[in-house]
Amino acid sequence: MILDSKHLLRLKKIPVLLIFSIIFTAVAPAMDNDDFEHLHSASFSFVRSVPQIRTHIKSYPGSIKVDGLMKVKCGEKVLKTERATFTVLSYSPSQVSYILALQELAHKELSQYESIKTEWKKKVPYDLKIFVHGGIFSINETRIDNREYYIAVNERFDRNKAHNLLRKYRTENPGQSVSLIPVLMKSATSKISVNPGSGKKGMVCSNALFLETEKGINVNGDGYDASGKYYITAASKRSLEFAVEEDIEQLVKRILPGEMFLSAPLETLKAQAVAARTDIFMQLGKRHITDPWHNCSEVHCQKIKWDEPLYSKFRQAVEDTRGKVLLYNGTHVARAPYCSSAGGKTEDIRYVWFTAEKPYLKGVWDGDEELGLDLSKESDLKVFLRSDYGEDNININKRHRWRTVYSQKEMDGFLKKRGIGKLRNIVPLKRGVSGRIYKIRFEGTSGNETVFGELNIRRILNNMFSSAFIVSKTENNWVFEGMGWGHGVGMSQMGAISLGRKGRDFKFILKRYYPGTKAVKLY
Repeated sequence: MILDSKHLLRLKKIPVLLIFSIIFTAVAPAMDNDDFEHLHSASFSFVRSVPQIRTHIKSYPGSIKVDGLMKVKCGEKVLKTERATFTVLSYSPSQVSYILALQELAHKELSQYESIKTEWKKKVPYDLKIFVHGGIFSINETRIDNREYYIAVNERFDRNKAHNLLRKYRTENPGQSVSLIPVLMKSATSKISVNPGSGKKGMVCSNALFLETEKGINVNGDGYDASGKYYITAASKRSLEFAVEEDIEQLVKRILPGEMFLSAPLETLKAQAVAARTDIFMQLGKRHITDPWHNCSEVHCQKIKWDEPLYSKFRQAVEDTRGKVLLYNGTHVARAPYCSSAGGKTEDIRYVWFTAEKPYLKGVWDGDEELGLDLSKESDLKVFLRSDYGEDNININKRHRWRTVYSQKEMDGFLKKRGIGKLRNIVPLKRGVSGRIYKIRFEGTSGNETVFGELNIRRILNNMFSSAFIVSKTENNWVFEGMGWGHGVGMSQMGAISLGRKGRDFKFILKRYYPGTKAVKLY
């Protein structure tokens, strides 16, 4: 969605009216109608007032055997069978174009749109507009807003051109969140055969097949329960995709085992359930835009272990927070990232992903008392690293404080592709509020290289636990002393476990890590 200057002025004058006049999604019909195009949309259906979310489960070879069926449907065709073999007969890929997003804008920056656009026009030889990513969703009678705003190029590019531009402008603007937003121009098409075996007549279907089950389903030896509506699509001539549309509450129950310890206090699990549910709604219409599902089962979305039992404790955490989502300013779905361990202070989202400011993700102290330290200063960070502040250094937290040593040979190996020769010095140039480095310079015998982004820094350093570290050099070793595990933005899971053990409820935990938000019941 592109807003020109005229529409932008309307946005500034009547923000509430605009928010509730643009409906990005609608309640869609049930998936039984074999509406393949519907699978690619951000819209969703309801069952007993609960949103149904489509999630990718697993990729399989181009021919699979499925047991535990009742029916297979595609269009007007229906095949009653207990088992069948599904095989891709033909496949034509989707057509995708890309929008180049240059900078995310915070709501308060929308009034400065023209001046920000003017600065980008000095760098980019294209017409620029505001691109609105996301939309407004109707959840029963409540409307929630997950829109984000970007300065973007008012042109769509093919894959090669888009990625060349992405590399160019990321290199030239390393402190900005330059990104690509895919746009589905034409869905993939395929023919998939269904062979029930035993001399029974099969059928050939186009694009998607929907499976009805009763007691469970088995796909190439993998067992799944029967809580949702399963479907199969093709991703190439050699691969089939297995996905499900199911109750979002059931989905959150599946997410918890992959994201939090069963031993965590119940209130901590409740906080995790709300964060997980919030992330699903926050990303609707933004992730997997060109795929026939909303969500995936990997850390790209949230990790799901499909073979993990749904323990009663996880079930209770989800049921006790049923329908609750974190909102900011009453209608806007909050971003709700979390990490394993912040180390004692969380990080400002701007210094990790270079996004627009999020007032509820600015970095907070993990303990009940704030410290008079500025962790962006190395001297204060050194003092902090000698303390056990925050997260209570609980025994399952192996990365509250850590020390890693690499030899000169190992470090030179990590930096070999950088072309700087033998490493001579590491200079942290900029740190966020938690002490995490987001700009660093590696100095070598053949040159220097400056690297932006905490994840880029961690990857270069053999996937370092965190970029919240200080580094020193001994005779032939590089010594890293640091804190935390992960990006540090949002909820510290170890901190949440500590708060749960202290008897704090899930609302307290969420307010600690996402200040200014409120857990609102949508259904």
